[in-house]
Order: sequence, then C-alpha cells, then structure tokens
Amino acid sequence: MTDEQLENARDRRNVDTFKLAVHRTELANRRTLMAYIRTAIGLTAASIVLLKLLEDGWLTYVGWALLPIAAMCVLIGVDDYHRVKKSINEEKRDGGL
Repeated sequence: MTDEQLENARDRRNVDTFKLAVHRTELANRRTLMAYIRTAIGLTAASIVLLKLLEDGWLTYVGWALLPIAAMCVLIGVDDYHRVKKSINEEKRDGGL
C-alpha cells in the first residue's frame, strides 16, 4: 500500500469511529429518557396504590405528593433529552457528519 492509501484508510477508520461514538451517545440519551419515564411510571403507580389501598391516614398525603413529583420527573427527562440532543447535533456538525 502506498502512503496515500494508508492515510485514506486511517481517515475512514476515524470517521467510522466518530460515527459509532455519536450513535452510541444518541442511544444512551434515549435510554436516559426512558429511565426518567420508567421512574415517573413507578412513582405514579406508588401514588395510586397509596391513594386507593390506604384511604385513611398520612400515607394519603404521601400519595398525593408523589403525583407532582412524577410529572416533574417526566418534564425534567424530556428537557434533558432535548438539551443533550441539541448538543449531540452540534457535535455532529462540528465533526463533519
């Protein structure tokens, strides 16, 4: 192989490595959003259990308190997802993709 062919092969490998890194980062961002949503679903389920099964007592207040926390969890997750997605897209532009 000539020096030019070796240089081209190295450049292709670097671009492929960068593409794979961006893809892994995008998938990690999606997994993080799903974790936020899964947490919100768990909090909502716990809230419903506390409100329906334990209708009397102080745990009812805990059940009502969990609902806004679950909503905040979803909002924070969506905001984080979009913020990181914007950052990833900026990196892709800077990296030449």
